[in-house]
Amino acid sequence: MDEKTVLVGRIAPTVKLPKQGSRVVPLRQAAPLRVDVAGGGPVGLAFACTVKSLLGDGVMIRVHDRRWMRQGDRVVWKGNAEGNNRREQVVTLQSNVWASLPLAVQQRLFAPGKFSEMWPLGPDSPASKGRPRNIKIRWIEDCLLDMAQDVYGIELVADAYAPPAKFDGLHVLAIADGARSATREAFSAQFGTPSRELFSVDGSPLDERVLGIRVTAKSPDEHTVPLTVAQNRFLFNSLGGGFINMRLTAEEASEIVALGESGPVSCIGKFGCTMRPSGNGRFVCDRHRSVFKPSVDKLSYLWPRILDGLRFFGVGVADVVGINSFTLGMQQMSKFTAQLAPSTFGFLLGDAANSLHFWPGRGLNTGLKSALSLAVNLQKRWRGNAFRAADFAQHEGIMQQLQYREKSRAWTTMLMPDSEGTPRGIEDRIREGLQGPADRAALVKTLYERVLEIKKRMGDRMGPLATDEWYYGRVNAMDTRTLKVMVESGAWITREIGGEEVEVPSAVPAVAPEQPSNRGLSLVG
Repeated sequence: MDEKTVLVGRIAPTVKLPKQGSRVVPLRQAAPLRVDVAGGGPVGLAFACTVKSLLGDGVMIRVHDRRWMRQGDRVVWKGNAEGNNRREQVVTLQSNVWASLPLAVQQRLFAPGKFSEMWPLGPDSPASKGRPRNIKIRWIEDCLLDMAQDVYGIELVADAYAPPAKFDGLHVLAIADGARSATREAFSAQFGTPSRELFSVDGSPLDERVLGIRVTAKSPDEHTVPLTVAQNRFLFNSLGGGFINMRLTAEEASEIVALGESGPVSCIGKFGCTMRPSGNGRFVCDRHRSVFKPSVDKLSYLWPRILDGLRFFGVGVADVVGINSFTLGMQQMSKFTAQLAPSTFGFLLGDAANSLHFWPGRGLNTGLKSALSLAVNLQKRWRGNAFRAADFAQHEGIMQQLQYREKSRAWTTMLMPDSEGTPRGIEDRIREGLQGPADRAALVKTLYERVLEIKKRMGDRMGPLATDEWYYGRVNAMDTRTLKVMVESGAWITREIGGEEVEVPSAVPAVAPEQPSNRGLSLVG
């Protein structure tokens, strides 16, 4: 039979079209790629939506998450009543990342009023793609969960992923269930055990305790950037309000206590509970009805320092809508790709792969880069046959690059070198700032000049900033001890942590250059 072959699309099977009058022979289509995703947070859902956008009907995806529940014919996020504390943080997405997401995802996420641009252009946010964008992580989670159902038709399982006794026809298991990944632990024989040895000081892993203070903002988001970059005690990431993150000493962290009717309650810090205002300056946990001790303890050393941090960014205690606490540390993974069965490969993504210190603001960016890398890799390599280890060499290489780049950056911010080049933990710097004599006039002058220098340096990479007088007012409003801590903590070491970034493939189709038309072409002027 005289036939010709036509390849339809990127993912459709090869279809043979017989000549007119010949017999039509039905062809068997190739089986789709089968993918399971453990963890339906921003990274897991972004990966699932991206793979589906690239492979269409050529892939079947199932995503598991215990933080979901069924509500009629839909899957929705559990709330506080169901024991799930939704994340309220504002995150910053670099333009190399957000511009690489599928166009439909970009359009849904960056609806008018749902993002802001407060940070300057940089190596991972070049002018050709635009500035970094601030967006609420809860909005990302809500959008992606809706899109997984309404746009991409992805199967969602409102339960934790349970590793099967035997993989039956599964090609890919993407593990994205967080820094304490139970799925990664279940396959530790294949991935190895994470090590904290490289991120230790004197044999002990270096951790930081951070207080997250959610506020409504009264100043334009961009105005606070020089204040944040001028010191390492407080970080404010805003979207018309956001989180002021405060780094603590061990002594300050010991005050992070919730009080119940009969004494201390395991609450903030252990269960991720948020303490919310309930009147009379008290902050109370909705779930345990316990009170945040520093807010009612007149002898608290920590509470006045919290109020000073608020004042620095032009907000007051009446603008605080929630307080929580968390601990940060890092660990090293030996590999991110593993063969789990003869025809099944597993991949670590997001925090399950690279849990980072948040201070450089890279955690979700790194997670989304890992998701994009794997999604595009699968599109390139899937041909209907079993994968081989070599198919993922490029993706594993990108993951190793991300680990080195982002963890070396984060480690440098955790153990900043002093003026003599000696590494010093931020906790030691804060503790030293809280002690000894202080010259207020000299401290105000030092911090104010530092803020103005940063303002000048950033001026051509972002929008209008506040007046010099406004910044002086913010600096001069600080307690002398807080000023000393800010000066001692140092400005962000942007040169040391800057430089070349790890690029990952984009899920946005490249636009072919428009070909000139020959119609009406003339060689005569």
